[in-house]
Amino acid sequence: MIRLAFLLFCLAGAAHGLELSVPNATPVKIESQSAASLRLPDAPWSPETQAPVVDGEIRRTVLRTPSNTLTTLQLLAPLSEILTSQGYVKVFTCADAICGGFDFRFQLDLIGEPHMHVDLGNYRYALFSQPGGNPHTVALVASSSNTQGFIHITEVSDVAFPAPAPIPEEPEPTPKVTPTSTAAGDLATHLDTLGRAVLDDLEFGTGSADLGNGPYLSLIDLSDWLGANPTARVVLVGHTDAVGSLEANTNLSRRRAAAVADRLINSFEVDSGQLQAAGAGYLAPRATNLTPEGRAANRRVEVVLLSLE
Repeated sequence: MIRLAFLLFCLAGAAHGLELSVPNATPVKIESQSAASLRLPDAPWSPETQAPVVDGEIRRTVLRTPSNTLTTLQLLAPLSEILTSQGYVKVFTCADAICGGFDFRFQLDLIGEPHMHVDLGNYRYALFSQPGGNPHTVALVASSSNTQGFIHITEVSDVAFPAPAPIPEEPEPTPKVTPTSTAAGDLATHLDTLGRAVLDDLEFGTGSADLGNGPYLSLIDLSDWLGANPTARVVLVGHTDAVGSLEANTNLSRRRAAAVADRLINSFEVDSGQLQAAGAGYLAPRATNLTPEGRAANRRVEVVLLSLE
């Protein structure tokens, strides 16, 4: 069924004199709008200027590859070759930080998760235009997750796009959380048997390291356990989802872990010599980053036992 939809997608493109395809990629989402407008950047993001507005018939398509072994440049290469061979002119192209990172990506009107995933530290954008009496503009975005490659195609034309064949909706993957999830009162058991536990009840401000007032049962349990084991040493490890660069997420996760250590020292009188703080960023997910539920599960602080002596 997906292969049939892909064939009809190519035929629909051919109706506009354009057939877009990528080896080993299949469409997972196609959306169309009639007589609509959107911004298609033709330069890096700048706070002083806005991307130009393009009007017309709009079609958005997400293609997905079964592995993440290709770079973003390699993902876009087949489409770039097709467009160039058909007389399209490359207006602008850039990659992640050079584009403008977060600000550039979020001025793009893309199909969202879980169909299209954009790693803010690893994406590429290209804008093509067909000159002449039947203008057709194509914007491409490529990125990848830990397991797949993603390509987003935005087409704007004066001619309406044929209705695509329906694509079977894929069920959203259920986040699979590792056994380190810690139920109330089980923190001591997890530390004694697994050597680690998740402080699941902590709450931070969005995008910040400000730890809420609580009270947090996990910190009460941890302070009690550390008090009962005065020679124990633990490290608090912050974790994030995969939105944003590795550097930014690592810094944020480290600051959140440090905020937890400060709370334990200042509010629970835990010996500072028993604590360390570190940040892993998005390098140790416990669930998929392709769904909101998975990303929420990945934003956490864990306690890891280093020694009991």
